[in-house]
Amino acid sequence: MRKYRGLYIDHVYFHNTAEIDEYLKAQAIKSYKRAIKAFCNHMDMEHSIYADKQAECLNKQFGMSWTEIEEIEIEAMTA
Repeated sequence: MRKYRGLYIDHVYFHNTAEIDEYLKAQAIKSYKRAIKAFCNHMDMEHSIYADKQAECLNKQFGMSWTEIEEIEIEAMTA
């Protein structure tokens, strides 16, 4: 087993680094959607800042464009 980004390539759950990267990106997107929903429910500065930090994480760590992030935001707001 080899450790990569805090997870193990064990050939049971993850077979390579690309699968781990894809999993972590999916988790970050879910986290961002939850942050947007929380902001929509409360509409306060704390939730706004938290959602902004999640968006920056998607942009910097996972290379998503701001257009893609905005589409996720709109999807989460309309759900």
